[in-house]
Amino acid sequence: MNFPSMSGMPGAAPSGGAPKKGEDPKNITGSFDPTALERAAKALKDLDASPNANKAFEITKLQEHTRQKELNKETEQMAAARAQAQAQQTAIKGEEQRKTISHQQEQERVTAQYKAQLESEAYAKKLQDQKKQNEEWLEMQRRQFMEQEEIRKRTEKDLQVERRASAEHQARLDRELQKERIAQETQGRIQQEKENADVHIRQLRARAAEERKTKIEQIHATLGSIGSAFASTLEDTGRLTAVVGTATALAVGIYGARAGTGVLGRWFERRLGQPPLVRETSRWTLGRGVRDAMYGLFGRSRGTFTEKIVLPEELDSRLTWTTNSLINSKKNGTPFRHLMLYGAPGTGKTLFARTLARESGLDYAIMSGGDVGPLGKDAVNEVNKLFKWANSSRRGLILFVDEADAFLRRGRGTEGGMSEDMRNVLSAFLAHTGTESDKFCVVMATNVRDILDRAVLDRIDDSFEFPLPGLKERSRMISMFMEEYLNKPLKSGKKILIDPSIDEAYLDSVAKSTEGFSGRQLAKLVIGWQSAVLGGSQNMILTKNVADLVLQWKLSHWDDDVDAHERKRDLGISSGSKAASPVKPGTVV
Repeated sequence: MNFPSMSGMPGAAPSGGAPKKGEDPKNITGSFDPTALERAAKALKDLDASPNANKAFEITKLQEHTRQKELNKETEQMAAARAQAQAQQTAIKGEEQRKTISHQQEQERVTAQYKAQLESEAYAKKLQDQKKQNEEWLEMQRRQFMEQEEIRKRTEKDLQVERRASAEHQARLDRELQKERIAQETQGRIQQEKENADVHIRQLRARAAEERKTKIEQIHATLGSIGSAFASTLEDTGRLTAVVGTATALAVGIYGARAGTGVLGRWFERRLGQPPLVRETSRWTLGRGVRDAMYGLFGRSRGTFTEKIVLPEELDSRLTWTTNSLINSKKNGTPFRHLMLYGAPGTGKTLFARTLARESGLDYAIMSGGDVGPLGKDAVNEVNKLFKWANSSRRGLILFVDEADAFLRRGRGTEGGMSEDMRNVLSAFLAHTGTESDKFCVVMATNVRDILDRAVLDRIDDSFEFPLPGLKERSRMISMFMEEYLNKPLKSGKKILIDPSIDEAYLDSVAKSTEGFSGRQLAKLVIGWQSAVLGGSQNMILTKNVADLVLQWKLSHWDDDVDAHERKRDLGISSGSKAASPVKPGTVV
C-alpha cells in the first residue's frame, strides 16, 4: 500500500527542538521528544483504517497528474516564450536590417543631392563664366568698333586734309600755268600785231572804203524806192488810207495781245498755279492735275499720308478738339483759329500739321520760313501772292509755316536787328493775318516760342507744345519704327530676321535708356539697326549684340546729333556748358 508523502503533512516539532546555546550537541539523549513520531504513527493508522484511503490516493494521483500537466503547460509556455523570443529577435533583426537599408538609401539620397548641388554650382559657375566671357567679348567688340570708328574718322579727316591740300596745290599750279599761258599768248598776239600792223591798217582802210561806198549806194537806192513809193501813195488816196489803217490795227493787236496775255497768265497763275513759296500742297493745281492725269493713264497713284504720330494723351485730345473745331468752323462759316506748334526738333510738329489738315478735310500748303530770306526785295510780292492764293481756296486752306522764326522773329524795333526787306515781309504777313478769315488757317511751327515778334504772337489763338516723348511714347515709337523698317520686306524681296532675344522686355529697356531722344532720333536708331544688318550681317539677322552696339554708339555720340545741337542752340546752351545741359540719354538722375 502506498502512503502519501509525509512532506505534505504537518511535521511534529521535536520536543527538544534545536540544541540551545550552551548545550552540548553530542548529548542528544536527554533532549529528544518522541511525541511527534507517536502522533505520526497514529495518523497513519487512522488513515489506513479510514474508508477514504482510496479516495485520498486518487486525490494524490490527481494532484500528481495536475502537477504533470502544469509542468507540461509550463514547458509549452516556455517553448512559446522561446518562439516569441525568436520571432521578436527576427523582427528586431528585420527592423535593424530595414533601418540599415533606409540609412543606406538616405545616405545615397544625400550623396545624390550633394552631387546634384555640386553639378548645379558647377553649371552656374560655368554660366557665370560664360556670361563674363560674353560681356568681355561684347566690351572688346565695342572697343574695337569705337577704335575702328575713331580710326575711320581720323583717316577720313586726314584724307580730307590731304585732298584739300592737293586741290589747293593743283588749283595754285593751274592758276600759275593759266597766268603763264595767258601771258605767253598775250605776248605772242602783241608781237604778231606789231609785226602785222601795217598790213592790218591797209586792209582796214580798203575795207572801210569799200563798205562806205556800198552803204552810200544802198542808201541812195533805199531813199529812191521810199521816195517813189511815198509819191505814188500820196497820189492814191485809197491806198494811203489802207496803209495807215493796217499799221494802226497791227500796233493795237500787238500791244493788246501782250497786255491780255499778261492778265490771263496772272489769272491762271492765281487760280491754277502754285506760289513759289509753297513746297507741298494738297490743293489741286494745273501741274498737279497733269501729273494726276498721267498717273491715272499709266496706272499709278500718288502717295497718301501714311505717317503715324505718337502724342501724349493730353495733346492727342487737344488735337481731336481742334480738328472738330476746324470742321465745324468751315461748316458754319465762322472764322478759323490761327495755331502755333512749338517744341524741340524732331517731335512731330510737321506730322501734326499734316494730320490736322487730313482729319479736318481742308486743303493744306506747307512753306518754310527759310525760303523767304533769299528772295530779297521780291519776298513781299511772293508773300502777297501766297495769301491771295490761300484766299481763293473754296474748301478752306491750312497754311503750315515751318521754321516761322526765320522771318517772323523779333528785331523790328532794334537798329540792325532786321533788314529792311525782312521788316517789309513781316509787315505784309501781319497785314494779311490781322483780321479773322474763313478762307485760311495759319499754323506756325518753331523751336522756341518766345523769339517770335510780339505782334505775331498776338495773332495766335491757340498754342501746342510738343515735348520730348516719355517712356510710354518711346516704347510705342520704337515698336512702330520696328514694324516700319525691320518687319516689312525690303524692295529686293528679302526680309530682316529678328533674334528672339529682342523681345518686348528688351525694347522696354531700350526705351528706358533713350530718355531725352526725340521721335526723329528714335527713328534714326531703328534705321541704324537696319543699316548694321544690311552692312555687316550675312544671314540678315538682327542680334542682340548688334542692337546693343548700335545703341551704345548712339548713346555715346548723342551730343553730336543735329537735333541735340539745335535743342541746345535754341535753349542758349553753349557746347562747353555742362551745368545747364539737358539730361544725357542712358544716365540715371
